[in-house]
Amino acid sequence: MKIQIPSFLQPGDTIGIAATARWITPEQLQPAIDLFHLWGFKTKIASNVHTQHFQLAGADQLRALELQKMLDDEQIKAIIIARGGYGTVRVIDLLDFTQFLKKPKWICGYSDITILHAHLNTLGIASIHSTMPISFPDATQEALHDLQLALTGKLKSHEVDNSAIEISYSSLVQLPILGGNLSVLYSMLGSRSLVHWQAATAAGYFLFIEDVDEMHYHLDRMMMALLRADILKNARAIICGGMTQMKDNTLHYGFTNDNPWGYDAIATVKRMADELNIPVIFNFPAGHQNDNRAFYLGVPAVINLSKEKVTIAYQV
Repeated sequence: MKIQIPSFLQPGDTIGIAATARWITPEQLQPAIDLFHLWGFKTKIASNVHTQHFQLAGADQLRALELQKMLDDEQIKAIIIARGGYGTVRVIDLLDFTQFLKKPKWICGYSDITILHAHLNTLGIASIHSTMPISFPDATQEALHDLQLALTGKLKSHEVDNSAIEISYSSLVQLPILGGNLSVLYSMLGSRSLVHWQAATAAGYFLFIEDVDEMHYHLDRMMMALLRADILKNARAIICGGMTQMKDNTLHYGFTNDNPWGYDAIATVKRMADELNIPVIFNFPAGHQNDNRAFYLGVPAVINLSKEKVTIAYQV
């Protein structure tokens, strides 16, 4: 996969804060502004960030227009989305990436922002999976520090405890990490944002997935859909982030009788990895959790595996 890595930030550079999904209050946004300034960056806030259009930060055309301005603004060196929820899919086809592709910048966020990551990654542009301003007050110091390192090109690796699974691999070849929120990936099947996925990943890739508030059998359904759509055809490993607040068809979750799916999130992902004959890495600290570490999507990475730990080294 041929990938273009945007320029890393220098002191004094400007970070744009956009809102492609839900709105955010000035009070909720201020901690992120303060932290970016503490890191030595300037900030520019999209005019719609505080606009309330029901759940969304303005109508579709407004959210697209404000992001478009930031995509084309050469003074802005990185864009972080204020918060997720839902709505980015409603603006993705209103955007023109012509100028952006000539001089790309870092796009940061997670969850609903997966559609931006996937769209750009399959166009050959790297991005940063990270926490977002709405979550800064609750984020761990490690999550915030990794975002700073990622923006400045100093994020080199992550180490993950892998005692949850037996593996027999010592290392995996240098390949990009792609993916994001599983539900959002599932919702993009057949869309123009994933139409080039198979071609872009012909040489292989590492799939990252995370999710929140899903039924156990829904997780299996989504993984099967990715398999049947050939999205998993060239996956060489699965990196599993947080599977948070998962539910089952049982009395405990408010159902009228106990009829569990039979596999929890870990077992479901492992069963898919076994069918593909690839390793799965659990406990990666990213997803809908306070310890949502930043990492690169699209950037070549090398995975070194042992029974005790996994090291993911980013080739930046």
